[in-house]
Amino acid sequence: MSDKKSQNKKQTWVAIGAAFLIILLIIWLTFADFTGNTDVAAYIAPQIINSLG
Repeated sequence: MSDKKSQNKKQTWVAIGAAFLIILLIIWLTFADFTGNTDVAAYIAPQIINSLG
């Protein structure tokens, strides 16, 4: 019985993780569409580095 609960818990966390990644992908693509730049990482990375320094 506990194996079934453990398996159900794993499936729940996998579903939550997948939903989170899909949301991040949608945000990423929306940002790329608004900026007209598909290389979002190259756009964001220098801004993060500048804010740290």
